[in-house]
Amino acid sequence: MKIFPLSLIALALSSSMAFAAPDLILKNGDIVTVTSEQDRAQAIAIKDGKIVAVGSTKDVLKQKGKNTEVRDLEGKTVTPGFIDAHGHFANYIPLANSLFVYPSPMGTSDSVGDIQNELQRHFSQPGLNKDILHIAFGYDDSVLAEKRHPNIQEMDKVTGDFSVCMMHVSGHLGVCNTAGMTQIGYTTASENPSGGIIHKDSNGELTGLIEESATYALFPHLTVGSQEEALANFQKAQDLFASYGVTTAQEGLATASTLGLIKSMADTGALKIDVLAYAKWVDFETILENMKLGEYNNGLKLAGMKVTGDGSPQGKTAFLSTPYFEVPHSHSYHYHGYPVLNQDEMDHYVDLAFQHNAQLISHANGDAAADLLLNAVEKANAKYGERDHRTTTIHAQTMRLDQIKRMRDAGMMASYFPAHTFFWGDYHRDSVLGPWRASNISPMGWAEEFGLTYTIHMDAPVAFPDQMLNMWTAVNRVTRSGETLGEHHKITPYQALEAVTKTAAYQNFEEIEKGTIEVGKRADLVVLAQNPLNVEPLEIKDIKVLETIKDGKTVFEYAG
Repeated sequence: MKIFPLSLIALALSSSMAFAAPDLILKNGDIVTVTSEQDRAQAIAIKDGKIVAVGSTKDVLKQKGKNTEVRDLEGKTVTPGFIDAHGHFANYIPLANSLFVYPSPMGTSDSVGDIQNELQRHFSQPGLNKDILHIAFGYDDSVLAEKRHPNIQEMDKVTGDFSVCMMHVSGHLGVCNTAGMTQIGYTTASENPSGGIIHKDSNGELTGLIEESATYALFPHLTVGSQEEALANFQKAQDLFASYGVTTAQEGLATASTLGLIKSMADTGALKIDVLAYAKWVDFETILENMKLGEYNNGLKLAGMKVTGDGSPQGKTAFLSTPYFEVPHSHSYHYHGYPVLNQDEMDHYVDLAFQHNAQLISHANGDAAADLLLNAVEKANAKYGERDHRTTTIHAQTMRLDQIKRMRDAGMMASYFPAHTFFWGDYHRDSVLGPWRASNISPMGWAEEFGLTYTIHMDAPVAFPDQMLNMWTAVNRVTRSGETLGEHHKITPYQALEAVTKTAAYQNFEEIEKGTIEVGKRADLVVLAQNPLNVEPLEIKDIKVLETIKDGKTVFEYAG
């Protein structure tokens, strides 16, 4: 372990920093700077939201002025603020007051009966509006006792006169009651939209299940009633992310209306953490008319474009190159999912992003979807010349080894969702992918071996934006049943910490100002009860976030 001497740090101080006393000094800490695996410090000095000194307590205290606040960390661990490498921050705004029907351990809805009980309880409350579509979120057929989706009749039985749709935990499927299907415009005569399915039984009757682009009919109903309600829900969302140590969040699929809502919050100064928004591909050019690409405005930045290439492996809608291990009963034996965009469409939107020099992030769970993206990026590279675009494959669950090498050679990155190993690892092994392919989901070992830069994320609200759990899953790859899934793809605790700090800042083109604890960088910090590099790997998920500091100001303190 190496403790920074202040004399080395001081060389980097600007003249203005050097003669201005800090606002705050944090001393006597176990500070993991993430500048290298061995580097540690004991104290940090902060002035005007920036780090102005890092080193030993003795040396940093020499910077103290008469008005400097000095806080004793008493040995607690400090790391850079966590960066949400992929998630959907804005989804929490309309969902903040909705019913969540997560299974264990995030909730208690472990059977269809449990879900019905939750729905019945929720819709028995007085004063609920019967004129709107109500959205519940988080059911997961893969772990329900019945191992299937709820159906329209089961929804109707407990939802009374309300129009209700319940979103799958993946966000790629949903189940509605009869009134809900009517509200979003689906009848027995409705045809499947391109890239989606409205499920019907053998008699042509609606089952209530919709998937992929068929769920887009729900999105206009994800609204809030008033500006006051929007602001209150917005604050709840920020508080949630901050409670997990997140100082930079992502809205990874921003429609024009969604971005307008976040921008209205930012314009009033309501943001206390940073939010990077990636415009939905079909809204990208419209959004560009109203927002400048790549610049912060009161904590909000339009960072680029998002494309969705396919669906969800746990929902069996991801686009694979070979069939699912167990094919859903409604499909033929060779079913291997389907794309949201075909190759021509993918080529068009990747070219559009490159044309505007906008960073592109693209959802690709299945390896066949990843092929579509890779083909398009390679074409764009040939057309525009290779440049530092950092196109990021989101999730990249089933990337093959040859694709890892192609991504590296094309200047791309991957952002993995290793929590799949815990939440759905057993299901992937036994039903979705089979043992070999399941052991290679989130192939971080291959990325390490062949030099592909990567981050890790929780895809909130698919899972809570819990970065300690995120790191824990990447380090241990333990399934719900306690088995290890893909020993060869485990990463070290330090590599996991890098992936949610230093490398995540790099993914966002923000490595100059975020991601490590260094002089001149923004004072985005997390105070932890224990050091994730020192505890037993299986204990990482239990480490509490005690405080989150954004630009030198505390935005969360643990009250327990």
